[in-house]
Amino acid sequence: MRTSTQWQDWAAQPSAPVGELALDVSHIPAMARRRLGPLAKMAVVVADDVLAQTALADIPMVWVSRYGDSDKSLQLLRAQVGAEALSPTAFALSVHNGIAAQYSILRGMVSNAICVAASAAGPEAGIVEAIGLLHEGAPAVVLVCYDEGLPGEYAPFGEAGAAEFSWAVVVSLAQPDGPGFALTARAAGRDAGDTEGSQAGLPHGLQVLRFLLDPAQTEWAAPQAAPGRGWTWERMHG
Repeated sequence: MRTSTQWQDWAAQPSAPVGELALDVSHIPAMARRRLGPLAKMAVVVADDVLAQTALADIPMVWVSRYGDSDKSLQLLRAQVGAEALSPTAFALSVHNGIAAQYSILRGMVSNAICVAASAAGPEAGIVEAIGLLHEGAPAVVLVCYDEGLPGEYAPFGEAGAAEFSWAVVVSLAQPDGPGFALTARAAGRDAGDTEGSQAGLPHGLQVLRFLLDPAQTEWAAPQAAPGRGWTWERMHG
């Protein structure tokens, strides 16, 4: 799904992505394209889509992924067990900030690139980082949220409902009395969970996206990321 209408239709009847991943990455130079794994390609495509809609050639970016490109890490571990030589390039591409680094090089960007891994609360932590950049003077921040299920031996430890997905948004400070969103940390004992049951089966990153896309939802208490800690999203209509 790439168009606004397609995403709005999905938000009305959300489901986890299934099937083969088909991405048009022909606009990426061949040498750079060969270095990008499937997860990186998903993140780069949505980042490009959103960046093209801004008037800024260079903009701070926050990259959010719970697991990162874990398949590359697992391949390195298997090679190590087999006493094989480890590739420095493979290692550089496997680390959690590898995709952000590749993108910065690909697009010649020198603004801040922050990578966040915050268990189930990745999107919320990403918003917090973006707000910090905005208050330091950034006119806007691109937030990129992407993930996939854990591979191989790691799979039993993955998030329930894990799926391949990526999305990106431009974050800016709301104008006084204007529309926007509020995000509030929720104390222990106040977890409302998924009150509508409509988010069942979705990874948390897609639950957040559905709230952002669905104007009918004015408040959503996200499931707790850890015992006694959660977040509440609220839509401000101005």
